[in-house]
Amino acid sequence: MNSRKYEKNRKGRVATFVLLIAVIYFINKNNRALSDHYVIWRNPPTPEVVELADRTSMSSFGRRIFFASVPSIDDAEELNENCSDIETTMIILGCYARGRIHVFNVRDERIVSAKYVTSAHEMLHAAYARLSKSEREWVNRLLEEAYHYAGRDDDLRDVMAEYARVEPEQRYNELHSILGAEHAELFPELETYYTRYFTDRSIIVDMAAQYRKVFKTLEAEQDQLKAQLDRLAAVIEADASLLDTMIFWLNRDIDDFNGKIFHSRSEFNAERGSLIEKEREINRFKRQIEANIGQYDKWVKEYNSLGGKIDQLTYQIDSKSQAGVRDIKDGSAF
Repeated sequence: MNSRKYEKNRKGRVATFVLLIAVIYFINKNNRALSDHYVIWRNPPTPEVVELADRTSMSSFGRRIFFASVPSIDDAEELNENCSDIETTMIILGCYARGRIHVFNVRDERIVSAKYVTSAHEMLHAAYARLSKSEREWVNRLLEEAYHYAGRDDDLRDVMAEYARVEPEQRYNELHSILGAEHAELFPELETYYTRYFTDRSIIVDMAAQYRKVFKTLEAEQDQLKAQLDRLAAVIEADASLLDTMIFWLNRDIDDFNGKIFHSRSEFNAERGSLIEKEREINRFKRQIEANIGQYDKWVKEYNSLGGKIDQLTYQIDSKSQAGVRDIKDGSAF
C-alpha cells in the first residue's frame, strides 16, 4: 500500500514537473506577447489611439506593438518634453522614446494625415527594436538594397543625411520606418516583411504622399511665380535701359531742333512732328514699363502670399515653433 502510494505520488510529481517545464517554455516563447497584453491591459488605448491604428491598416501584430508602446497624442509642449532627447534641425512630428510612442497632434485638416503617417512610422521603430539579432541583420540588408533603389529621391537623401549627422548609428532603424511608412516601390521580399505590421501598406504610403503634396503644390506654384518674376524683372530692366537711351536721343534731337534754322514752315512742322511722335512713342513705352511693374508687384504679392501659406502649414506641424522653443529649418522628421 505504501509503495503504491509512493509510486502514485512520484508520478504526480513527474507530471507536475513536466507541466511546469511546459509552462516555462510557453512563457519564454511567448513572454513578449504576454508582456504586451499585460501592458495593454494596464494601459488600454484611447479611442483616438485606436483610430490611428485603424486608419493606418495596422495588422493585429502591428496593433499589439503600437498599443503596447502606450502611444500618446501630444500637443506641442508635451511632445517637446517627451522627445527632448532628439537633436535635429528638422521638424519633429513624433518619437519613440523610452519604450513609448509620442505623436504630435496635427489638427489642420489639409495635412492631418501627417499624424497617421507618424503613428505608423513610430510603430515601426518599436517593431525594429523587437527584432532579434539575426532578423535585424537580414532586414538591414533588405533596407540597404531598397535605399540604393529609392535613394534617388532627393527628399529621402536629405533626411538620411540629417540622420547621418545627428544619429549615424540609427541609419537602419530610420530607414526601417521611413521606407515602411512612406515609399511605395519596395522589393518583394521587403514588401512581404512589412505585411507583418500592415494589412494594406499602400494606405499609409498614400497618406504620406497626400500631406506632402499639399506642401509641394504650394512650393511648385511659388517656384513658377519666381521664374515669372525673374523673367519679368529682366524685361523691365532691359526696357528701362532702352527707355533711358530713347530719352537721351530725344533730348539730343530737341537740342538740335532748337538750334536749327528752318527755311520753311513745312520743314519746321515736319521735324517738329517727328519729335512729337518720338515723344509719344517714349510715353507709350513708359506706360508699357509701368504696366509690367504693376504686374510684377502683383506677382510679388501672390508670391509672398504663397510663402505665407507654406509658413502657416509648416507651423501646423512644427511643435517647436508652436511651443516657442526655437526656429526650425524646413523639413520633417519622426
